[in-house]
Order: sequence, then structure tokens, then C-alpha cells
Amino acid sequence: MLLRDAASIVRSKNAGPFWLTVDVFFTDADAFEAAQSSALLTVAGVAAAYGVPAESVKGVFWDERVRGVKVSLLRWSSSSDPFCSDLFGAHLHSPLADSELV
Repeated sequence: MLLRDAASIVRSKNAGPFWLTVDVFFTDADAFEAAQSSALLTVAGVAAAYGVPAESVKGVFWDERVRGVKVSLLRWSSSSDPFCSDLFGAHLHSPLADSELV
């Protein structure tokens, strides 16, 4: 199952000019637990999904109260780069959302 099929919301945004944050929310406990036990939503899994070194992933932060997870990673180009394809980071969640929860 793809992350985007298990989650109710997958969104990304800039967390400053050099960092990206991806927020993922789940509507039910089963989907949340499946995602939490998945290898995808780990530092190594996120790095593989984006094709970046694990050192570029600041962390994967879980919150059971809202059935959500926040992923923070270093942007591969700053939001001020004139050749940046996504100034606000609003579409940079796709590599993670389109990955398998395994």
C-alpha cells in the first residue's frame, strides 16, 4: 500500500530556507500503527525515498494524540535558489507519498 492511500493528509512545506517538513495524518488507529511499524517512515526509509544521504534527514517525529508523523529533512536546494522548482516546498511530499509502506 502506498503512503498516500493509507493517510488522510500528506503535505509538505518549507521549515526555513534550507529545511523541508512533511506532515502525514491518519484517520484510524490501524493505518497509524501500520505506518509506525513500516520501514518507510524511518530516517533510512525517508532518505531512500528522496534519494538523499541519511544525514540529510533531521528526524521522524510521531504523535499518537493526532495520529500523525512529521518528517524533517534538508532541502537539496534552498528555497531562494533561482532554479528551485518548488519555492514553498508545497509539492515536495510526493516522493514520500508515492512510496510503499513496507
